Amino acid sequence: MFSEKVNQDDTIDTDHFENIQSTNWQTMRFKPPPPNSTIGWRVEFRPCEVQLTDFENAAIVCFVVLLTRVILSYQLNFIIPISKVDENMSKAQKNNALHKELFYFRKDITTQDSPPQATAQCQSAHCGAKCEPIYMPMSVDEIINGKKEEFPGLIPLINSYLSSMDVDADTHCTIQQYLKLIQKRASGEVMNTAAWIRNFVTNHPAYKQDSVINEEINYDLLINAQGIQSGELRCTELLGQCTVSKTQESIPSVYHKIYCTKKD
Repeated sequence: MFSEKVNQDDTIDTDHFENIQSTNWQTMRFKPPPPNSTIGWRVEFRPCEVQLTDFENAAIVCFVVLLTRVILSYQLNFIIPISKVDENMSKAQKNNALHKELFYFRKDITTQDSPPQATAQCQSAHCGAKCEPIYMPMSVDEIINGKKEEFPGLIPLINSYLSSMDVDADTHCTIQQYLKLIQKRASGEVMNTAAWIRNFVTNHPAYKQDSVINEEINYDLLINAQGIQSGELRCTELLGQCTVSKTQESIPSVYHKIYCTKKD
């Protein structure tokens, strides 16, 4: 904090609060309304690293956006104690934490305002409004794909939400491709980027099992990463079998005619 901002009126300025809460941003950032602004309360998702390909990045963005819609539409509650968030972050930094570690996650997620569709989805996993404890250690696979008789899973919740939406076939197919990538990475069916890099380095002929990444290894890693990014190198262990989206860059002619043509 700048020295000139140490003494300020907390009733009109939020710098003190922001400096305190910034120590706990971690994977989420709580963003109160700025002073003298019409902007409302916000929550920011922050754990998503840039991936090698557009397909992966699109999958993560699609997943996060749909999850926010599910939370808002189903009126879900994922709050857990900040101490458990800190424990989760400590575990997440470990080698292969995706598959080796368990993370505290709330399983009692419905509220009194949740619609029947959300309640039914959660009751099918036997995690109704009175389940105890309200949070428990779960693997990333269980959080994403569900845990039998405990937690429905984030992607099954998204699919439940999508089933009530009017989505055209191509868009639905593209969304499912994205969600399947997230599901497969959570389950270990395909690698995440960190695992792929570790696997590439440790199996490189020039690697001497001494934690030294020499120029040859580094160069080959970057060449392979660039090949995957450009589509010249197929990498099913990282991306799965299908990485071609049905979504078109251009607006279909029928929609262009309806929405984009100026009316006289």
